[in-house]
Amino acid sequence: MRKPAKTKGPAGQTGNEMMIQASCHKASSASLALVAASMALIALSGAAQAQNTGFYVRGDLGVAFSTQANTQDDNCGGGAPFFGCGTALDSSAGTSLAFTIGGGYHFTPWFRGDATIGYRPLFGVDGTIVRPGSANRPFEADVSSVAGMVNGYLDIAGLVQGGTGILQPYVMAGIGFAHNDIGDVASTHPTTNAAQTSPGGGNIAFAWTLGVGTGVDVGKGFVLDFGYKYLDLGDFKSDAGNACAGGTCRYVDSVTGGLTVHEFSAGVRYNF
Repeated sequence: MRKPAKTKGPAGQTGNEMMIQASCHKASSASLALVAASMALIALSGAAQAQNTGFYVRGDLGVAFSTQANTQDDNCGGGAPFFGCGTALDSSAGTSLAFTIGGGYHFTPWFRGDATIGYRPLFGVDGTIVRPGSANRPFEADVSSVAGMVNGYLDIAGLVQGGTGILQPYVMAGIGFAHNDIGDVASTHPTTNAAQTSPGGGNIAFAWTLGVGTGVDVGKGFVLDFGYKYLDLGDFKSDAGNACAGGTCRYVDSVTGGLTVHEFSAGVRYNF
């Protein structure tokens, strides 16, 4: 008997050859689809990251609580000290409101930086001069500070797969310079009530800060920001000059103190 002839396809192809070719075509189509899907995912990922980059502006209102001011003579052993050597000084700069504005840029979903100007106008040095063998003598002076800072932020949400929802926790650090002013230093004798006033002054000092906080995304580009930071604003310093009590004056050297604060703030950021 004659064997049945094999089925021939176009160009003389057998059935098996046709099946192999069809399988190869399907595999190629699947590969192309996989490549296209991968490219689409990459594009979507890039678009998502782009939403977390760009410029922003900010404004904050806070309360700054000072630590010990450590007010002292610049030259207690000189010829004209205000306090004098061997004097124990218990002084603090008190509390002030803090107003801050600034602008920055999201470089990546997890890192951003900004430049800010902060104004803290309501500090007041309040202390006591304690000398052995004499009555304690209180003293006080108004202190204010304007600080320009450059800050960097590590946004935790950008490092966590899937993000952290509406909360955007961060840690931050910054450096800059502060212009610190101290008003006239007034002291009063506790028994005679004799008042003496010495000159105030201004000083530019290096400043630095460390902090933590969290943003709360409320939509449409707005983020509420709640933070805490430790801020070292450097020294404040009075000028040397005449310290006068009534019509009697004496020359005194300058006085220096330190201004470091714990600051709690609430503010708003707007992302463009």
